[in-house]
Amino acid sequence: MTSTKESARPTGRSDRAAAEVSATHWEPSLARSQQNGTRWLPNPGSCAGQLLLELIERAANGDDRGVTPRDFYRSVWSQREAAYVFRLRQGGWTIETELREASNRFEWVKHAAYFLVLDLPDDEELQQWLILAREVRA
Repeated sequence: MTSTKESARPTGRSDRAAAEVSATHWEPSLARSQQNGTRWLPNPGSCAGQLLLELIERAANGDDRGVTPRDFYRSVWSQREAAYVFRLRQGGWTIETELREASNRFEWVKHAAYFLVLDLPDDEELQQWLILAREVRA
């Protein structure tokens, strides 16, 4: 009599949600914008919203410094800038990354500076979002 080993992976329906569903569950507005093919406008009071505002303003002013982790930390007290850049990229924003070298008290380190490629249409919703985001920052 031969014994057969059962597969450790279930073959039927899994109780776990699909990766796409669980990834978009925490941000329904991002999921809606991806489905509609529009750019995502995060909550103006969120860290992602304030980062987007900073990127838009620096791109509009021709500022070539970019937004660095230190700038982001000073403005919103968060060290998750790369995570918010990732979400903004998922939302349809074109953000470029430049690696830079700097030194702290002990060694040379590399950090990222983020730039928004400015191709903003004249969108009424975006203009209203910018007004709200500036009010939140003030």
